[in-house]
Amino acid sequence: MKCSFCNNEIKKGTGLIYVKTDGTMFYFDSGKCVKNMLKLKRKPAKLKWTKTKTEKKK
Repeated sequence: MKCSFCNNEIKKGTGLIYVKTDGTMFYFDSGKCVKNMLKLKRKPAKLKWTKTKTEKKK
């Protein structure tokens, strides 16, 4: 399974699942990803440390 924000692989038995009221599920590998996506409403493509930014750049 991959993190919905940074696209890193989530190890089995770790991580966090966030379910919105409409049934949409988000999987996170760390609190850093949760805070950036849900509280700060940042886009992963604009952050240097996410895999989506590095994959898009190539």
